Amino acid sequence: MRELTTLGQRALARRKELKLTQREAAKLTGVAHVTISQWERDETQPVGARLFALAKALSCTPTWLLFGDDDQSPAPAAEQSLPPQISDKHKELIELFDALPESEQEAQIQQMRARVNNFNKLFDEMLKARQRQSKK
Repeated sequence: MRELTTLGQRALARRKELKLTQREAAKLTGVAHVTISQWERDETQPVGARLFALAKALSCTPTWLLFGDDDQSPAPAAEQSLPPQISDKHKELIELFDALPESEQEAQIQQMRARVNNFNKLFDEMLKARQRQSKK
C-alpha cells in the first residue's frame, strides 16, 4: 500500500475503507458530492467546520486527515461499526447539564459553540502556518 501523503489521499482511503460512496460521505458531511471529489483529488481542502464534519463522517480525527499523524490514525473500519458507548465523562456532563435551569443550559450551549468556533479558527490558522512552512 502506498503512503498516504495528502489529505485527499487519506480521505479517499478512509472513505473506501468504510465502504462509503462520495455521495454518502457528502451527505454525512453536509456538502455536495463534487466537493468530496475535489478534496480527494487535492484540488481544495476542507477547513473549519467542514474539516470537522469530514472527520466525523470518516470516523477519524481532523489531525489525522490533515497531517497523517500515526498516533491519530483511525481505528479499523470493523471496529467503527460497533454501537457507540457513552463514557462516564459524557454521562456526567449530561447529568450536570440536566441539573441546570433552562436559561443556564442555553447559555452553556452558546458558550460551547463559541469555544468550538474559536478552536476552528485556531485550527485553520495552524493549518495555514504549516502549509506556509512546508512551501519553504
